[in-house]
Amino acid sequence: MKYSKKSAACLMAVVLLTMVAAMAANAATALNGQLVLRPLTPGDVTVYKLPSTTEASPGIATVGIGSPVYLEADINSAIAPSSVSVTWVLATNPPGSKAVLTNSPLGTNVPVYDVSARASSQVASRRLLRPDLPGQYTVVATIVTTGSGTTNVTKNITAGTYMGLSTCMLCHSGGRVAEDKYTTWQTTAHAHIFTEGINGELGTYRSSCLACHTVGYNANTNAIVNPVNGGFDDVAKELGWVFPTVLAPTNWAYMQAVYPELADLGNIQCEN
Repeated sequence: MKYSKKSAACLMAVVLLTMVAAMAANAATALNGQLVLRPLTPGDVTVYKLPSTTEASPGIATVGIGSPVYLEADINSAIAPSSVSVTWVLATNPPGSKAVLTNSPLGTNVPVYDVSARASSQVASRRLLRPDLPGQYTVVATIVTTGSGTTNVTKNITAGTYMGLSTCMLCHSGGRVAEDKYTTWQTTAHAHIFTEGINGELGTYRSSCLACHTVGYNANTNAIVNPVNGGFDDVAKELGWVFPTVLAPTNWAYMQAVYPELADLGNIQCEN
């Protein structure tokens, strides 16, 4: 009788161990799929040895028409890349839009943007979208894996023309319509970087700084990929403004007086 109970106990232990082993073997690594709008800074272009013509992007969901949107499907870094496939679809775009998803210029040496996530996330696939008309664009990425399941991840992107500080202030300067963002912004270095630059307060300052220090600046002259969107470069060209040859303390005041529409797009604002 004792032998029988002992045998039964041993058999039960074997069964339990087998079940645990089977469960562990069948447990899939969490997919953790997400669709990310990856920021790209001028520093990234240098660090990752991208072509000098690669355009920066703020990585936000509201952009000026003609601006690059770098999309990436991120997954758990524990999943073998060879077991993953990603299908991209531009599900919706404005009527008349000819925008398409194209290959991203970011290479495999460019990691996910968030440094804290690089140990747990990897890029499964990338695409580039350049909105060509105002309106909403919906991008869907279908991530299929062997052993970790499948998921659809979606991102909505809104494109439009740049408006500038005065328009933002209509709602965000302390009234009852929306939260006061203007007052806080005015205390930041963002609000004065261009002003101080052309006034000669920063030492060396060049026209190449404008791409980061003004709203919607994009000097790409290809009208097909860079339609006029009301950014700083478009308005400067329309008004005939040129970068000052002498950085003097009166440059910003002169711009405000003579080119107020352009000054409205100066410095780092919420739109950029």
